[in-house]
Amino acid sequence: MKKAFLLITACIYFSFVFAQSNQYKIIFDFTKADTASFATVIRHARNVLSASTNAQIEIVCHGPGLDLLLKDKSTVQKEIEELDRQKVFFAACEATMKRRGIIKEQLVQQAIMVPSAILEIALKQQQGWSYIKEGY
Repeated sequence: MKKAFLLITACIYFSFVFAQSNQYKIIFDFTKADTASFATVIRHARNVLSASTNAQIEIVCHGPGLDLLLKDKSTVQKEIEELDRQKVFFAACEATMKRRGIIKEQLVQQAIMVPSAILEIALKQQQGWSYIKEGY
């Protein structure tokens, strides 16, 4: 009985340790322009980081979702700054920017630009990143 208890305790402990040491790499596909979706993607990124402090996260914004990164439309600029300090990357699709007539200066300072959101997502998936479709 004592050996079984020790074995079960050891299994639980090592499962917890292993789960904490996993290197999660997650790419969020963000295409929503509403403020509820802005808050949701921020909350999800925070939740991931609180559960796994070494997670890598990139939020790719394209289509209407590019509004998340626009200085004059984003309602979560403070949160973007905070997540940027935690190494969350916010990527703006250059194809969407071109189509919508948006220039780099209109984006929040933390935004990086990628030529194509779809190609960025595909590349990350080829590199083993997990794909999450984000927003309401």
